[in-house]
Amino acid sequence: MDSKYLSYTLEELLDDKQFVAWVLRGHKNKEWSSFINHHPEIQGRSKKAREIISLLKDTYDILDEEDVLLMWQNINQFNKSHKNKVHTVKLRKSFSIAASVLIIVSLGILGYSYFNNRNSAYQFVSSNINDSQEDARLVLADGEEIALNKDNSTIVVGKDEEIVINNENTIDLSDKRDSNEGKVQMNEVIVPFGKRSELSLADGTQVWLNAGSRLAFPTKFTNETREVYLQGEACFKVAKNENQPFIVKANELDVKVLGTHFNIAAYPDDETIETVLVEGSVALTKKKSFGLGSKSVVLQPNQKATFNKEEKEIVVSDEPDADVYLAWTEGWFEFKKQSLERVFIKLERYYNIHISVPEEFPSEEIITGKLDLKDSLAVVMEVLSDVAKLDYTIENNQVTIERKDDD
Repeated sequence: MDSKYLSYTLEELLDDKQFVAWVLRGHKNKEWSSFINHHPEIQGRSKKAREIISLLKDTYDILDEEDVLLMWQNINQFNKSHKNKVHTVKLRKSFSIAASVLIIVSLGILGYSYFNNRNSAYQFVSSNINDSQEDARLVLADGEEIALNKDNSTIVVGKDEEIVINNENTIDLSDKRDSNEGKVQMNEVIVPFGKRSELSLADGTQVWLNAGSRLAFPTKFTNETREVYLQGEACFKVAKNENQPFIVKANELDVKVLGTHFNIAAYPDDETIETVLVEGSVALTKKKSFGLGSKSVVLQPNQKATFNKEEKEIVVSDEPDADVYLAWTEGWFEFKKQSLERVFIKLERYYNIHISVPEEFPSEEIITGKLDLKDSLAVVMEVLSDVAKLDYTIENNQVTIERKDDD
């Protein structure tokens, strides 16, 4: 065993991959045990480090060498960025209490660093999507904003560093290259409520972006993976490339595909994130607390994954009518055994309206039907009133719902 460990501090032991591998998996157990037994000067630090790792192992379902290293690297990065020194907690007689304090402090720093690092991967240009009747817009990587001017806009990203909007306006990006070599520059499409947009990305992937959504994407996919960021609802038909997986990053979930057709709804205000697969296969990955480990599930065609944001769990169920979830891309809203409340929410987003429902109204009632979203709001509400047995009034962008009187 290398004699360098004799001078290692507690933090350095926790930052050493070989030491952590020994504690977690018994890697080179005889060598480590013999080394520590023959060197009393390191026994105290070794014992403290082992107990801290063991406590973390009991806390998390998945924990390996990389996770522990990530924890301490994030702590060091946090300290450097904030120019603070770490005050080591001295573990005295009540080690369990002191160790808990150290872990709480460490995880607190890690949590701050992890979530900041995760969010810093891409920050959308604004915290909220404006729900007024403004146009959808494209925000280029250099900050230039371009109005899309149509309720159903189209964006085509060409292979020669150009973007074509609505088959009319061509933007040459060759003179907008960023000076930071190797840094992926992201453009963003922002679609307010009442609008939609269709995109063709540089790799040939087709994306339908629903109302109240936004997507961040690069002009070119130059890394090992093709990554985009989604907030809201989108349908993806991914161009197949086994050597460059496509990843949709939606809040706390990563959806990884090679080539497939699926829909994902990840609105910030919803309690869940839903992914429905029509063709191919996708792997959904959620990070565990503080980024320590992850959990993945694989979807097969005609399956739906529901991620509960509060419970942090993914539930997979069969969805024989998976095509229903994609009908909005063709201008239809199909709902099978959905609550009226969910139907109202989707109509609010699609038509940029507010639906007011009295407390006594049975919003949890389950209904099935089909609405043509190419129709006006008045026509759609008339059809819905027959399906759901309700009365309504429309005034500007306000819809008031009432129970239908029995004849």
